[in-house]
Amino acid sequence: MLKIGITGNIGSGKTTVCRVFEHLGVPVFYSDKEAKKCYNRQDVKDKLQTFFGKEIFTETNDVDTKKLAQIVFNHPDLLQKLNKLIHPLVLEDFKQWSKKHESCAYILLESAIIYSCKLTHWFDKIIFVDAPFSLLTERVMQRDKIDYDEIKNKFDIQSFTNIKCMKPDYVILNDEKKLILPQIMSIHKDLILIDRKQQNL
Repeated sequence: MLKIGITGNIGSGKTTVCRVFEHLGVPVFYSDKEAKKCYNRQDVKDKLQTFFGKEIFTETNDVDTKKLAQIVFNHPDLLQKLNKLIHPLVLEDFKQWSKKHESCAYILLESAIIYSCKLTHWFDKIIFVDAPFSLLTERVMQRDKIDYDEIKNKFDIQSFTNIKCMKPDYVILNDEKKLILPQIMSIHKDLILIDRKQQNL
């Protein structure tokens, strides 16, 4: 079984692409969704309170993720602390989840921060979902109902990924001109072939 990372900038359409892979029977681990579950753990809450104080908690003692995001967005050192706390937990969850799908040719982990947080070593191959910057900003503005300044801040925090520097194994261009299904099918067939070759070694 191959472990494949799928990434791309905010607004690139990673989730849409992942849904297509799911329709092909490929299991997808959504890292952001799983990371948010970690905030319900008491040991995580205790460490978050140590790092950020009580102000990030609601009256019901839940983590106010929006408030937490606002804090770390302006403090890279705190963002690094948060990542060091959450990433190992997500990785452990991914490992346990992966064991349930060992019969599959490959599985996907979706995350926007594979490159910015240097997580490429988790995977056998990387898929990058790409789109023109103007289209990325337009999509996020419409989706999140925010203005350009807020969007620019989102991109700054996420560390806008330059595909030419990253050199992923596969690129899916989601520019609303080139069809994504043929691109996905080509990658799907290639990964199945790679898995079969590895099994025959």
